[in-house]
Amino acid sequence: MKQITKSGPSGFQKVVFDEITAHYPGGVHVDKTSASTRFTDGVLPAGTVLVPGDEWKFNVINEALTEANLAGAIGLTTHDIVIDDFPLVAVAIAATFRAEALPDLEQAGVALIKKALPRLTSW
Repeated sequence: MKQITKSGPSGFQKVVFDEITAHYPGGVHVDKTSASTRFTDGVLPAGTVLVPGDEWKFNVINEALTEANLAGAIGLTTHDIVIDDFPLVAVAIAATFRAEALPDLEQAGVALIKKALPRLTSW
């Protein structure tokens, strides 16, 4: 036990999902630049919506959610991850989530998320 080290930040992690029934197979790589722009603390939180980007990577939306910028959204990140050089994260594509546990922009756009991703439900 003496040699155990933690590579990421420690602390409280919100419970975002009550049930996850389907994931995006294999997870996705998130664009470091788009994630670092919005989350300056170096942690991509659970419940962040992801949209397709360039070079097989997915982007974080860095502005208020609209129907236009949610076009092509694939789902919500399932857990907090450290934003390193090539972040890989699991994505829930069918799930029940807690709206109050989402990051700020996603909380404000819950109705738009549910419209763009009909297999996601909230309470």
